[in-house]
Amino acid sequence: MVLSAILIACAVAIWVSWLNDNAALRDKAIAVTNGLTTVSAKIIAINQWVYRNQGFAPNKRYFLIPALGPTPVQVLQSGGECEDKARLVSAMLRQLGINSGLVQIFPCEDCGPIHTVVEAEYETGRMVVDPIWNVAYPSGDGKFLSIHDLAGNSRGRKHIYDLQALRGAGDKIQFMPDADATFDYARAVNWQKNALSRTAAFGFRMLGYDPEHMLRPRFLEDP
Repeated sequence: MVLSAILIACAVAIWVSWLNDNAALRDKAIAVTNGLTTVSAKIIAINQWVYRNQGFAPNKRYFLIPALGPTPVQVLQSGGECEDKARLVSAMLRQLGINSGLVQIFPCEDCGPIHTVVEAEYETGRMVVDPIWNVAYPSGDGKFLSIHDLAGNSRGRKHIYDLQALRGAGDKIQFMPDADATFDYARAVNWQKNALSRTAAFGFRMLGYDPEHMLRPRFLEDP
């Protein structure tokens, strides 16, 4: 009975803390996007703000155990590397009702991930933003490119070359490697990782969903 009471008290405390974190993220997201009327403009504004917020060193804070990594609020407070900042961007967007999820970039089919970006739903589809390099990928017709649009071609890399020339020698983007803008093997979830993930993918297909097109679930981003 005592153990149950302790566990319940801990669960309630974590839940209240999570609600408080969401409120802080929502307040910051609203402040950053104040006056903006389009979803795409809000996505870009939050991506730019997270890029400039704090530093780029790996965030060593974590929720309960190191394997879970930092919470979005911990990244807001202390900054972080690409996966950390992408987690914060996605969490802030969701507080505005904008669906989004992390996407990992792999250099080959069987390689490990080397970079993380965010794919978010905007007015006419999905768009990719990168908070570690302060990048969005416009299509040139007032719209933006999705992971699907960027895979299998050099559009991402060419856009980075243009930004490197535009922003000048003093901008951080001069150090962005081509691999970070190559989306041939990018995916939100590695469905081939193990038997459980392969079974889940099979189940989604049986239900009529394409797992490769699904946004990364929020519970995988917010410990």
